[in-house]
Order: sequence, then structure tokens, then C-alpha cells
Amino acid sequence: MTADPARRRSRAAAALVSAVLVLVVTVACARIPTNGPVRDGDTQLENLSEIGYIPAGPTAGANPDQIVSGFLSVAQLGPTSNTSYSVAQEYLTAPAWEGWDRYSRVLVLAEDPQLDPVDVPEDATETTVTASVRVVATLDERGMYTEEATPYTFDVAFGLTRKPGGEWRISQLDDGLMLPSAFFSQAFHTTTLYFPTPDLTWWVPDVRWFPRQTWRTDATSEILAGPPEWLQDSTTTVIPEGTSLAIDAVTVTDDGSIDVSLTSTITQASAEDRALAVAQLQATLAEGEGRTVVLSEGNTPLTTTGTSALSVPRTTGDALAVTDGRLQRVVGRELTEPKQPVSLAGLDPTALAVGPGDDPVVVRDRSQGIVRVSGDDAPSVLMTGKDLVPPSIDRFGAVWTAQGSKLRVALASGQVRTLDVDWLSSRTVRSVRVSPEGARVAIVSSGPSGRLVHVAGVVRDAENVPTGLSAPVQVGASVRQVSQATWQDEATLALLGKESDGDGAVFLAGVGGLAGQGGLSRALAGVTDPSWVTGSVGTGAMLAIDDGGTLYSRQSSALWSMVADDVDLVAYPG
Repeated sequence: MTADPARRRSRAAAALVSAVLVLVVTVACARIPTNGPVRDGDTQLENLSEIGYIPAGPTAGANPDQIVSGFLSVAQLGPTSNTSYSVAQEYLTAPAWEGWDRYSRVLVLAEDPQLDPVDVPEDATETTVTASVRVVATLDERGMYTEEATPYTFDVAFGLTRKPGGEWRISQLDDGLMLPSAFFSQAFHTTTLYFPTPDLTWWVPDVRWFPRQTWRTDATSEILAGPPEWLQDSTTTVIPEGTSLAIDAVTVTDDGSIDVSLTSTITQASAEDRALAVAQLQATLAEGEGRTVVLSEGNTPLTTTGTSALSVPRTTGDALAVTDGRLQRVVGRELTEPKQPVSLAGLDPTALAVGPGDDPVVVRDRSQGIVRVSGDDAPSVLMTGKDLVPPSIDRFGAVWTAQGSKLRVALASGQVRTLDVDWLSSRTVRSVRVSPEGARVAIVSSGPSGRLVHVAGVVRDAENVPTGLSAPVQVGASVRQVSQATWQDEATLALLGKESDGDGAVFLAGVGGLAGQGGLSRALAGVTDPSWVTGSVGTGAMLAIDDGGTLYSRQSSALWSMVADDVDLVAYPG
């Protein structure tokens, strides 16, 4: 084993990935369209019920290299099928199989492992096969995904023993799995857990990745365990502590309903809370398929009272733009007059923010600071100071900005709060954007470790006033020189960053991993050297301004249509 010991201790490795034998069963045919509108080509293959995998066991007389290669080919199919794991077991000795904790850590690889061929003497009874791997992301035992800033390479060793019958088998291997990014999204199901905001009005998404064959069971267990640490003070739960699955399975019945059987602890919840728990499980497990969750204590169905219709994060309202000193509304691919006239006279706007329903509208003025320009009264200065970052407005009407390492929030009451966040103490904030439900904030900052993008939970008091931020999770670690982050979907950020050649680009990065593409961040083609980007959560709409002041609207994964020239600023509500 040639891996650095410290790195191996911190990054558990395992064995997996090589060529895989796949039988594709075609269940439907599609014609290639010859007319109609241009459509987004980012579709990801999700329904693996249409794909059959044929795992092959070890062949008689296989040498150690062939045994390891065969194991890697079969083991990567385990998350999709118990049969595959049964076949993978044939490559291991009994003690090795019993001691292998396959989901303690999953490593997402840039490509297949490269085996270092080994010459084994004919009379040898033990040997070691080494594989070199390049890791681009990791997945922990709770399904939490972390993208690596820079891929790292190390060696993984497999100890093999020759059995009395002469056949080689793997007797030593590290815990965990390894899969290439091209296969990761097929083996693991990207799943959005939903937790309610403390005021029980919005869902807060938490993206995880679970083995495809057990994803509903795993997702339910994580819902019962409660929100992750970084969202614990920004969300709530109505499921009594200690509630667990009565049987270790969540099943879809013949009528399409989802059967969730829990232990008796669930009876401590009121009928109203059980209704919210059903809504939470349904939002997480149904995935838009119209399925209904049936909650029971053991085999006894539980009664619920009423329904809980919480909203998923969604941007409310059209984008506004500043062009030629005037505020205009962006509707489709046109600029129109705003619903209410807004005067920018006497101001030199350098950034724009809009609240839900156009209230409030604020600008960052070059000389005065953050200025509110909407409403019946004259423009009013909310915050003064140099180097204030472009503002963001949450659903409670609070205006967020930052100065140096300090976050500053102007409340709807007129008060200004400063949030002292310890993990920002040695950094300079470059961008702040609050999510539509107000429970999360995306922050771009610079410091000794370079430009980083973090998402943290927003801690609020009983009056919904922000009081602090949680410890954050890092997002889009592989994107270089990020200058801005905005919410493009409920758990996706659009980032302004740099390509490897130094050109500017818009990137998509998932909070918890991006669906498809192995969970990794990816660049969007279509806009050259963008200077600003803004997105609408729930609609997929995105607008960008290039360095020449041309406003573009994203139509598909690589097609952006021009909206107008000479546009200075643009912002969707948020």
C-alpha cells in the first residue's frame, strides 16, 4: 500500500468500479422530433427498473488481478440489487464479507481504478493487488455528499488468499464503496428530505443520496432522525424523539401507496402533528408521482387531523432590471414598465434587490449605501458604509448585506442588526443570498484558503429576527474564483466563476450534490464572460448580464436568448 497513512485514515477507501455488463431492456420507443421548440437536453436517467444488470461470479482458475477486477465490476451494482451483492460475496472470503461495512463511506471517482498488475509465484498462498483511484467527491454513511475542491489520488490495497482448492479470494479490503462519477447517479438515488420551518409554513430541502434499492427506507430513517446539524436551528420536527421504523422497510403497495410502519413512540404525537409528519414523508417519498403515504403504528393505521399544505421554496414575482436609469420589469424576453413607478432620480445604483411581490425594492447606491426606493415615501437610506456587498431580501422583508466579515441586516422595523459569525471572522464576504423560505443563506467569501461558497442555516428568534448562522456546508468546491452565488432551484446555486482557461462562466452547484453528473458542479454554456446572474426558484428561469451590458435569458442547458442591450442591473426577488 503506497497511500499516505494520514490521508488513508481521514478518507476511508474501498473497492469498486471497473467495466460493467449491462443489459438494456427497451420498454418504449421514442421518435426523434423534427420540429417544435428547442428543449433542454439535461435529462438524467432515473428509472432503473428499465435496466437489467447481469453480475458474473468468479471464474475457475482466475488470477488475483481478475478476482479484484471482477469484484469491482460486480460490487458497484450492489446499491441497485441484492443479487449483485450476493454475487460480490463470492469474490470474498467469509470473514472478509462479514467484516465489510460497504456504506461507511462512498468515494466518487473521476474514472475507473487502475490496477497495478502483480506477478504471483505458483506456490504463493497470499498476495496483494493495488489499485490507483482519483477521488472527486465523498458520501458519508448518512448520505451527505461533499465535492472535492481538487481531485486527489491514492492507492487502495486488496489482500488475497489462495483457498485449499486453489482458487484466489479477497481476504482483506477497506470498508466502503467506490464508484465512477458516470455510474454514481445510477447506483445512488438523489433524494430531497423536507423539514418544516419553525413557523410551519415552508419546507426546507435537504439533499441526500441513498442506495437505489433501499432509498425510501433510508430516507424515512433520516426523516425520523431529524434535521442535520447545520439545519437543526433553522427547522423543526413534530415527530417524537425515539420514533423509528417498526420494520426495516418502507414499501410501495399494489395500489401505489407508500406504507410507513413506525414504533409506538409515534402515538405521542397529536393527530395534527401526525398529519404534518405524513405530509413531510409524502413530500420526501412520493417525488411527484401522486403516491399517498399511509402511516401506521405496527400494523394499526394511525388517524390524522386535517392536512398540512406547506410550500416548497419558490421565488414570488418577476425580475426587475435597471436600464438607462430606469427600473423595468422583465417579462419573458421583454422589458416592460413596473406595476408601481419607482424613481431612481439622484441615485447611482450599483446593485439591485427585490422582495417578494416587489416589496421592498432596494439599490446599493455608489455614495449612500443601501437605499430603499419603493413605497409612497421618498427613497430612504437603510444602511451606510463602504464596500457593502449587493443586498438580498428575505421573505420577512429584511435586507441582508455584508461589510468585511460582518453580516448586516436591516429589519422591516428599521433596526439594523450585525451578525457576528465565527467561521467568517478571518474572511471577507463577497456575496450574500437568502433562500426563498428564509431558512438558509448562501455566502461567497475570500480568505487565506481562497474563494469559498458556503450555505448555512439562518437562526431566528421568536419574532423571526435573524440572530446568527449555523456551521455551514461547503458547496461547489471545484468551481474556481467564485464571485457571486444565487439560488437557481430549491437546493441548487448558480455561481459566477472561472473556467480552467480563465474565462468567466455560470456554473450550477448542488447543496448536497447536483442531480445527475455524479453530483458534481458543472458549467453552463451560452453566455460569454457573464458579470451577473440571477435565478427564479421553482421555475428554472435564469437571467445573466455579460460584460457588454447585454441581458440574456436561459432557454435550455446551452441556449441563452438576448433580451435587451445596455442593461446595468437585474434581480429576481430574493
